[in-house]
Amino acid sequence: MNRLPSFVSTTALFFALIILLAACSPSATQSRSEAQPEGSANNGTASEAPPAFKTYKDFQDKTTEIPVHPQRIAVIAGSGAIIDVKELGFQPIAYPHRYMSNSNILKSTHESLSVAAPDIGMPTNLEQLAALEPDLMIMGYETQDNEYNMLQKIGPVAAFDESVPLQQRITVIGEILGKQTESEAILSDLEQKTRSMWQQVREQGKIAEGETAAVVVYYWNKKMYLMKNFGVFDLINHPMGFKMSDKVASLSSSSPSPYIEITEEALHDVLIADRLFLLYDSNADAKEGFKQLKQSKVFQSLPPVKNGKIHYIPLEYNDNDLITTRKLVDVFPQILDSEMFE
Repeated sequence: MNRLPSFVSTTALFFALIILLAACSPSATQSRSEAQPEGSANNGTASEAPPAFKTYKDFQDKTTEIPVHPQRIAVIAGSGAIIDVKELGFQPIAYPHRYMSNSNILKSTHESLSVAAPDIGMPTNLEQLAALEPDLMIMGYETQDNEYNMLQKIGPVAAFDESVPLQQRITVIGEILGKQTESEAILSDLEQKTRSMWQQVREQGKIAEGETAAVVVYYWNKKMYLMKNFGVFDLINHPMGFKMSDKVASLSSSSPSPYIEITEEALHDVLIADRLFLLYDSNADAKEGFKQLKQSKVFQSLPPVKNGKIHYIPLEYNDNDLITTRKLVDVFPQILDSEMFE
């Protein structure tokens, strides 16, 4: 009788039993656990992907959903926000060129940015903007509410109050772009640079303790405005800088604008300060009117003018973007050394 089939069957059963025991051994169980860690799809607790959008509430309490990591950012605002976006590591895909094209200080930056970022104008060319397919639009306060509603049809809009000081603005832009740490570092560096400058001019005796100053803007149409915030005023009124006189501090604007209109006849009643900083426009009409103002008896009799404590500064320095602000801090000691700074 042939016993081979019986032997083969017994042997096969024996090896099958060995394989089954090996599969149930602790080492095999451990291997599966390592291959499928706790929290995997099989136990229903899979880790979730980070959200693609976040909630943003603007200065008017409007809530909107904006991308966590925007890639195509259009800036519908002034030079401050445009430069903020650049400084925080983004290349805007579009912005209104008029805010940067006339500034010698911002010329090289504008030329670099505008290569890849066309002019969308102000009011915004909505058709052109839509064709650029932005995934985020950062909008300043100058844009009308009806434009805000139209922009929302194109994509997410993050609006902010453009009238706030530089420090508040870049903090908000940093929040919008998810770059809070970077915006804090930029502000820290700027404050350190500013304090170092003021310390230097004080040690050199260029400013007296308690000395007051007033800042005036003179335009081409011969209109003059006293400033109480923004741009040059913010630097001059730094805690380590000049103070406002009681008279200047008591004046207020009837609008949210930082400008308080004053007349030539009222100069003596308004410009009560130890120093006077006058910002002038550079076009031909402004220069002619400015020349006439300087020669007037009223202007010549102002105490800061009589005492040789007046300083003329080109109007382009009166901006609160980071590039212009840093430049102003750099040249301010030279401004204090001269009457006419160019």
